Amino acid sequence: MYPPRTAPLRLLMLFLLLAATSAQALEGIGYGPDSDEACRRAAADLAAAIQVQVKSVVEQCTQVRNQKAEDCGSRVLNRTAADLPMLGLRYRDVPGGNEPAGAKAVLEADNAAALYREKLASLRKEFAAGAAALITTRDRKARHDLLSRQLATLRAYTDHRMVAIALGLQVEDLPTTETELTSQRDALEQTVDSIAFAARVLLKDINGSLPEAAALTASSNSREATPLGSALADALRAEMSGRSGPRLKLAGEYRLLTEGKNAGDVDIVVELRNETTRALIGVRSVHLARAGYEGYRAEPLAPDFEKLLREGAAVSGDLRADLVTSVGTQLLKFKAGDTVKLAARVNRAAYFYVVGHVVRADGQFSYLLPLQPGAANDPSEERFIRYVPADLANHYVDLGEFSVEAPYGTEHAQIIASSQRPKATLPAVRYDPASGYFVVLGSKGDALEGITRTRGLIPKPDNKLMVAEGTLSFTTRDH
Repeated sequence: MYPPRTAPLRLLMLFLLLAATSAQALEGIGYGPDSDEACRRAAADLAAAIQVQVKSVVEQCTQVRNQKAEDCGSRVLNRTAADLPMLGLRYRDVPGGNEPAGAKAVLEADNAAALYREKLASLRKEFAAGAAALITTRDRKARHDLLSRQLATLRAYTDHRMVAIALGLQVEDLPTTETELTSQRDALEQTVDSIAFAARVLLKDINGSLPEAAALTASSNSREATPLGSALADALRAEMSGRSGPRLKLAGEYRLLTEGKNAGDVDIVVELRNETTRALIGVRSVHLARAGYEGYRAEPLAPDFEKLLREGAAVSGDLRADLVTSVGTQLLKFKAGDTVKLAARVNRAAYFYVVGHVVRADGQFSYLLPLQPGAANDPSEERFIRYVPADLANHYVDLGEFSVEAPYGTEHAQIIASSQRPKATLPAVRYDPASGYFVVLGSKGDALEGITRTRGLIPKPDNKLMVAEGTLSFTTRDH
């Protein structure tokens, strides 16, 4: 079984220990076909190392202080290397091994501490000025604009604060909560009656180009590209067409209202960044009436499943594992006929296997992904396990190219890595000739059972054993 939920006192001690840790250096390693790609992958590895420590802080906050996840900085857990503010980041060339280039990304507290303290002080000063202006501002639109700027400042402060904590710096608490700011702004929110008009309001007076926009997510726990989330992204991209200026990056989410007279409506929040500088341009929001998105499904198919998948993951600072596709890792959406390359990476010598979970409107199931060649009717344990030797650590291991075919829906791939060879830890499977999957027994119709059975077999890490887990989610459609 997974370790039992850590007691609040133990979590508090962990947090205090983390906050009191002396200044340290964080490192990430990456390899690639050229120096730029190696540096990008090294930064991504560094971001993963930071997120391991952030997870401890978020857990302490939610379980001990009983605050909401978004008020504890949970969004930082979903930040990519391009989003995290890594001030004073340095790169060093390292031998590429079997690849042309290698790089080490280094974030040293001794060099970065002054930069983070200066930036955090500036953001606190900016937030305090905004709070003072709110006291004397009565105009509805002006208050809404101020609250939007306050929310952007708070998010920027949270991002910088979390990285600073991971470096061992002692940092002041947040000046307020995101929930408090959002509730104040909700009361002033403009209501729109169409997806296109929502995009127009959200991007009003924004200069720049937006060549891509990922589907907006339904919540911080879901990564499914729902029909509404995809439609919103399409509308935002269309609204920006023809505009000039710097390339922008957009991410966002929407919240489905379930109570009161506005039940069924959605609150939409988007975050805009300069793609080159990574600077946060602003956080915009709008209220979309239920009639404005009629015909689009807004609710994720399996929110409880996704929450369990994210919150129960085994995470180790010494061993990390992740899955990537040839087109990235965030908010992935594919259509029938597409081909996708899948690769895995672990940061040290380890064994790993991959469990897939399919969630669609007419059914769910989990399966083991074959990682070795062999007959379809030979589901031996070795067929599903790969070993990465030390000299290939942090290199991407090609898992093959896959074509997008029916059945369509949302899929989640779960990589489980171990410093020791998995023994009797793979879930029992049966080959289904109709679908071609090695289906986890008991998971048909209930992917939650697939996670439960998989994690029920994972041994508890100890001084000799390290276990880590990573996830990748994507949505497939017939067109």
